[in-house]
Amino acid sequence: MLSTPFFVASAQASEASLRVAFVYNFLKFIEWPQHQNQPISLCALGAEGITRQALAQLEKKSQPHRFIQVIYIDRTDDLDQHLTSCQMIYRPMSGEHFPLPAQLPPGALLVADEPDPSDKRVAIALVRTVDNRIEFIINEWAIGHAGVKVSSQLLKLARKPTKERS
Repeated sequence: MLSTPFFVASAQASEASLRVAFVYNFLKFIEWPQHQNQPISLCALGAEGITRQALAQLEKKSQPHRFIQVIYIDRTDDLDQHLTSCQMIYRPMSGEHFPLPAQLPPGALLVADEPDPSDKRVAIALVRTVDNRIEFIINEWAIGHAGVKVSSQLLKLARKPTKERS
């Protein structure tokens, strides 16, 4: 009985780390033509606790010829200030209260945990399946709007969107 809270905390840490690992791997398979040879700005909306710790590990990693710069956005004012410099915006569940504009700036790609399926701004949705796995869905319209190139390998791995998401 005493180990149950530890197991729950460990499962939450594992899931947060897994979701951040997905985000890191997405960075490997996406190209921002207008930002080549510059650091990749990954803006994290309202990241807390375990998610924030996992994101901090990304700052120590780099993509070929590019470094990852994690920008933590904890207030709406910060979002207004940094949104135009973000190549990828990651919205974990703890950041879903951040009001994003109806249209994201060109070059900004939104990755979200468990988003509303009707939110067309979400380019990559991380979702939990009925069999308790984490998968991702790619919204090709949002990818096109962002003006990025996504590897065909990543597109093949994505779960196909359901009717409400297409």
